[in-house]
Amino acid sequence: MTHERDPANAGTFYPENPDSLASLVRTLLDAPVEDSLKDLDPETLRAVIVPHGEYVRSGQVAASAYRLLGKRKRKPERVLIVAPLHYWPEYGLILPTFPSYRIPTGSLPVDRKTIQQLAFFSETLFSDEAHLFEHSIETQLPFLQAIWGPVPIVPLGYADLPADVLARILDPFFEDPETIVLISADFSRYFDAVQAELIDRESIERICSGQKVDPLHVCGSTGINALGIQAKKRSLLPRLLRSANSKEASGEGRQTTGYASFGFAG
Repeated sequence: MTHERDPANAGTFYPENPDSLASLVRTLLDAPVEDSLKDLDPETLRAVIVPHGEYVRSGQVAASAYRLLGKRKRKPERVLIVAPLHYWPEYGLILPTFPSYRIPTGSLPVDRKTIQQLAFFSETLFSDEAHLFEHSIETQLPFLQAIWGPVPIVPLGYADLPADVLARILDPFFEDPETIVLISADFSRYFDAVQAELIDRESIERICSGQKVDPLHVCGSTGINALGIQAKKRSLLPRLLRSANSKEASGEGRQTTGYASFGFAG
């Protein structure tokens, strides 16, 4: 039997100590909802875009999405985590065989029924190796566990996959109101703060107006562009929740990474 996936990024992307991790996530989630978002009904959220950076840099931006999701009256039956694979070059929809994902504060089960459904797509490959060290999915788990406990997850990694193909694969999940689609993505990388702000502002404007984002400016552009296709089809309205870059968050470095979170409601 396949063993659960061990945490690979604890101690680097987020605290390894369970108490420290729980305290940090709770502090981030307990911040008040921004005044500009108080008119957004959490019950209408069908999808979110959330960063996958280190918590010290992107945690506040990520928390703005999870804070709203946590205000829903009931948790979903599953969370589909759509994430780019940083260490896997092969084309396809890459799924793991792990029964669960462990983090320092517990484990989240993998929705095996949905994994089996995804296996019928011709683009699907199975590889635990591709997921073994990947942070784009793992960084979402402490937040999900904090707001919903051990909610079933679908770790859907992709590599070199066109946005229209990914949108087709995601289509049935947007038919299901019991599924939340979570798009894992970071924005500009390795630019100075001035350039990063300009690039991220353009990407944000493109998302809000239903246009495609540039793969050179967004890590996770395929997921965002696939969501954009579904949003147009289903009249889901994008809403910027929060944006920042790593220099603003931590004051570190000349080269920055941009972060933004969005909610898609309908």
